[in-house]
Amino acid sequence: MMGEMHVPARSRARKTTAKTADTVATVVLWALALVCLAVLGSIIGYILVKGLAVVFDPKFILGKPQAINAGGGILPFLLSSIYLTLLTMVIIMPIGVGAAIYMAEFAGESRITRLVRFGADSLATVPSIVFGLFGLALFVVAFGMGPCLMAGALTLALLNLPAVMRTSEEALRAVPASYREASLGLGASRWQTIRKVVLPSAVPGITTGGILTIGRILGESAALVFTMPLFATKAPTSLFSGGAAIAPNLWYTLTEAITPDAQRIAQGEAAALVILILALNLVARFLAHRYQARQGMVG
Repeated sequence: MMGEMHVPARSRARKTTAKTADTVATVVLWALALVCLAVLGSIIGYILVKGLAVVFDPKFILGKPQAINAGGGILPFLLSSIYLTLLTMVIIMPIGVGAAIYMAEFAGESRITRLVRFGADSLATVPSIVFGLFGLALFVVAFGMGPCLMAGALTLALLNLPAVMRTSEEALRAVPASYREASLGLGASRWQTIRKVVLPSAVPGITTGGILTIGRILGESAALVFTMPLFATKAPTSLFSGGAAIAPNLWYTLTEAITPDAQRIAQGEAAALVILILALNLVARFLAHRYQARQGMVG
């Protein structure tokens, strides 16, 4: 009898200990999350507080950059960054998503596919300046493009392709197998199943990978130092013309510019970059939602 009475007591003690540990872990994780949000919010808040007054000046947003005189604008830099982002995404998304479809739906598990995934994961950790040097040697020098929009876009495509491929593959693998089985059971072909069922279901994950890529493209400077001009008074007029993106120009403004109001311009560029990233992210989310709605995947 005494042994039987001790068993429930020990069970209750273990449950109490487990509940306490769960509560402590929850509190710690929430605290860490709030700390991360506070740090991120303070950084973004500092940038916006310093730069919004500059950004709201029409002459700054719509003006032409000045190499020596004060009062220059950043319109060519903004346009160059938008062109660069769109061109890079046009290059990278079909290749990255196509490779992910093959890896997730057709390739199966083998030594070769494991080697491809290992190579992609390894390339995703290579410093961006290494890709910049590679882009300089291949696109700028060997292909004779010179520093231009296309050289920068191709370099950024190589930089971000592994991450896009891996995030898209994981999004495709997260689609329940029952979706595929139901589609195939209704008589759809394998490709029809992928196009009409799997891809629309994986759009949120693919969109997340694309948004992260957009942010990295807009914020990248090391890879563009060697493949695009750091300063230009005009936006690119063709794929092979020069143009300075806002992130590398921000670095140039803070380190080498001789304009009297370089600090003011840098603060405005930083705020404009944050706003531009937010705007493009919202556009990407909206387009993904519209695509899902058109495919009948959301209400």
